[in-house]
Amino acid sequence: MRRGAVLRAGTTLAAAAAMLAACSAMIPVRISGSLEQPIATFGLDPAKPEKACLGGIAVHERSNAMMRPIWSIEARGRNCRSLRQVVYGQTPDGFDATVEAAPLKPGVRYSVFGYGRTGGPLGRLPWRGGDEVVFESGQWRPVTAQERGLRVDAGDETPHQRPNGRRGGFHSG
Repeated sequence: MRRGAVLRAGTTLAAAAAMLAACSAMIPVRISGSLEQPIATFGLDPAKPEKACLGGIAVHERSNAMMRPIWSIEARGRNCRSLRQVVYGQTPDGFDATVEAAPLKPGVRYSVFGYGRTGGPLGRLPWRGGDEVVFESGQWRPVTAQERGLRVDAGDETPHQRPNGRRGGFHSG
């Protein structure tokens, strides 16, 4: 009898852990297009963007450890809307701009973050996703982990050095 109770408790704990792991999802947000009108698409395969129930998307200009919002939209009434893509500076139907779009510049790091809800068999779960990108040589590319780790001086754009010779830095997460 006691063994059966332990097995039932173990099964219940395993099911609870699985449900907790499924409480949110990551959906990649990919950036392509021109500097003037980049396009955010959603999903794992850039050739086959998925429809995402988008609650909002925000773009921040990054410099050192600072982030300055340069465009942000949110779905009206906090209801997400199904979209395959969002064009920078164009507010889709059912959304409001909370920060008006500023002109983008080549060589500048931008953080793009989207969020919404997924459609799952057990209900709609929250999702989030994003990346840091930079426009160079006529195209958008992800910022490398090494670039994210370096902190630079505002004046001369050189990495900080600690007294022990190691480079200082931050992780953007």
